[in-house]
Amino acid sequence: MRADLHMHSTASDGEYAPGEVMALAAGAGLTLVALTDHDSVAGLAAAREAAARLDLTLLTGVELSCGGEKEIHVLGYGFDESDEALLRFCAEHKREREERAERMVARLAEHGMTISLARVHELARGVVARPHVARALIEAGYASSVSDAFDRYLLPGKCGYVPKRNVRVQDAVALIHGAGGVAVLAHPMKLAMGEGALSSLIGEWAAQGLDGLEVFHPSAQGNHAARLLALARSLGLLVTGGSDYHGGSVSPDRRLGGECARWRDMESDVHALLERVRLSKKSFGDR
Repeated sequence: MRADLHMHSTASDGEYAPGEVMALAAGAGLTLVALTDHDSVAGLAAAREAAARLDLTLLTGVELSCGGEKEIHVLGYGFDESDEALLRFCAEHKREREERAERMVARLAEHGMTISLARVHELARGVVARPHVARALIEAGYASSVSDAFDRYLLPGKCGYVPKRNVRVQDAVALIHGAGGVAVLAHPMKLAMGEGALSSLIGEWAAQGLDGLEVFHPSAQGNHAARLLALARSLGLLVTGGSDYHGGSVSPDRRLGGECARWRDMESDVHALLERVRLSKKSFGDR
């Protein structure tokens, strides 16, 4: 088994269409994947069709945005993608992202960085997000890369930053559970806090229903993955991993399946996740 449970397409802020992402995943030798677009399930149908042609197993996925100024993401797996509450959440976030992008463009213009809102939407193709504003800034010559655009203009405290609505982690978890899915905290190390504070916070979320922890992610380098793994095991949380692939021009340092080599217990961890998904679906169907 070779699994990658975190990747993005043009349905959110990825470079490639869902079918193209599946073809790239198959080409990378993966056997099980999850397309986890930000606040969007719009790419799942096309991904599923392509995965079937490629003999690739696709697990239903999404990445829900939580937190306020501090970005927190919760991955959902195995849910009913036609769930009305989930679709409503995604639609609301799409509208809010569009309004936020408009305000970002206006704020940047006030500080002398003029970019086209229409071009931002062209670059998005799906759910508009800060990386699309970043790419527009690069095209206009105001930044050399996506990370440069974020560092100079789009992070909290910078001239182009616009805060977003605060969604609590427990609410995102409840939404995923309500759709019959399993909820996993994405890339914990990106929360950028001390080990003790992070462990305490994850413990609180686990008590509120969080099912798992994305241990194997490019942000968990050095001994971070080992610490996250020990924490997950101690709390009885599922363990997942993924490349968080957005495409070569967006994240040139990441490749599909990039976490496979160090995810030593991948097969047993994935089977545990799939079993939890099966039980969740059974519970969902019994309601």
